[in-house]
Amino acid sequence: MERVQRICLYIFCFSLNFEVWDPFETGGYFSISKFTGVLYFLASLPAILNYKTGIEFKPILHSIGLFFGYLILINAINADANHNSVIDFTMLQSIILFWILLNHAQSDPYVLEKGLLYFAFGSVVLALLYYNGIGIEIIDNRVSIFGDNENIIGQRMSFSILIIAMVVLQNRLQLNRARFLLLLLIPIMLELLIASGSRLAVISLLAVFVASVMLFKVNNALIKIVVLAVGLVGFIAIWQMLMNNDLIGVRLQRSFQEGDLSSRDEIWKSIMPLIEQNPVFGVGKTGYATYCNSVFGRYWSPHNVILEILCFSGIIGLSIYLFFLYQTFRMGYLTYKQNATLLPVLFMINIVGLLLVSHFLELKIGWTLLAYIASSHLINATSDNITDGISLGPYDTIEQTNDEDSYEWLDVGR
Repeated sequence: MERVQRICLYIFCFSLNFEVWDPFETGGYFSISKFTGVLYFLASLPAILNYKTGIEFKPILHSIGLFFGYLILINAINADANHNSVIDFTMLQSIILFWILLNHAQSDPYVLEKGLLYFAFGSVVLALLYYNGIGIEIIDNRVSIFGDNENIIGQRMSFSILIIAMVVLQNRLQLNRARFLLLLLIPIMLELLIASGSRLAVISLLAVFVASVMLFKVNNALIKIVVLAVGLVGFIAIWQMLMNNDLIGVRLQRSFQEGDLSSRDEIWKSIMPLIEQNPVFGVGKTGYATYCNSVFGRYWSPHNVILEILCFSGIIGLSIYLFFLYQTFRMGYLTYKQNATLLPVLFMINIVGLLLVSHFLELKIGWTLLAYIASSHLINATSDNITDGISLGPYDTIEQTNDEDSYEWLDVGR
């Protein structure tokens, strides 16, 4: 049954590239990722009864559970005849998925990293569909596939480029040298990223590129200098290519020179009165929906998770959610500090970008990345992972570390 669960997870991760594709035109009731998500849930049912969640995950799960419970309360208080959906089932599904992924990683430490590689393969398929003109729609010169949001498409390409680069360079999955052929897939995804016109995806990719070069640990100072030099040349080349592109170059210039945020700033200004009137407790998603109807004529996402949570649950809810993020990110940072694994830290940069200018709370891939960050320490790095003369960092055993953020508790619940 464990093998079936693992396979279902890989299929689910692959399908996250088609999160809104509704091939049967059911009006959103069916999608490929929903179907594979149900399969993964059913395959996980036998294991759920035996879950013993590790103690290191308790602060993370308790905080997100508290946030969701508080949101239900505020939703109920502010419900009206037109907006009375007290439980946000989309978020509930995401939290359950997050919990299952954490426990799955406990019993099978490599499974999420492998799952992310399958997600990247799905992005390659999406890019190939773009090259062949399948499912494409052009909106304001930007590419959408199967009706998906252009910015989300760009972000998926950014995630997948990062995943493939780190799988190849840090090789935590211990693949053979043929893995370098995976790098040939990056230009295909980069082309779709640019065609999506997503400024956030481009900026996130450049940011993680710089961060990866700066944070990459090597044993030899000369090799570090070479890495920095190659990184600088690569950054300049990528920047020139982007700025010379008619679509993304113009959009980036408008952002930097004119402060253009695609009307997000207008939405933020419009919802500020709601936040100012209810700063502590918020008005719930129900109250926010009522407010949107009166101001915009329909429900409108703020495209900023911080402002969104302030509207929903005020300072109290935001504090709880930020604590949840802190606990999750702390695990990724400790993983990097212990064995120099870059991927969890670099994902944090992507996620912060999504929190500031997107609707992260609804993205299944976002919750999957959070689960990976929180559980990344479960893969024990050893000195055997030193490849091609590049060290992945210090590989002291858990018991040997004297740091105040000790890993001594990380073996609990495996």
